[in-house]
Amino acid sequence: MPSISDDLAKLHADLNHRWLNPWWAKVEIVLGLSGVGLGLIATAILATRPESEVPPWTWLGPLLLFVLGGYLALAGHRSHLYQSNNRLAAYLAGLIRSSSPESRS
Repeated sequence: MPSISDDLAKLHADLNHRWLNPWWAKVEIVLGLSGVGLGLIATAILATRPESEVPPWTWLGPLLLFVLGGYLALAGHRSHLYQSNNRLAAYLAGLIRSSSPESRS
């Protein structure tokens, strides 16, 4: 019986998919969560200063850091989900292929 990695390679070849790098997904999550944390800290620092010292446009930086960091973290999570779904599809395709009547003869 072929291994899951063989089935996964066949799945990627049949569907013309690119291989997703699991380490890059982890880096995306860490960078994204770091951005969200820095955005929250910057917002808290701005919120503690007197209103007369903080121009309205200074809130844009922490807000963008928060939003883009959240997007990056979600993109890394989505990449992990795609990898998991691809492995599951390859496993199920291998089971179906091994239980088909043509493979038994």
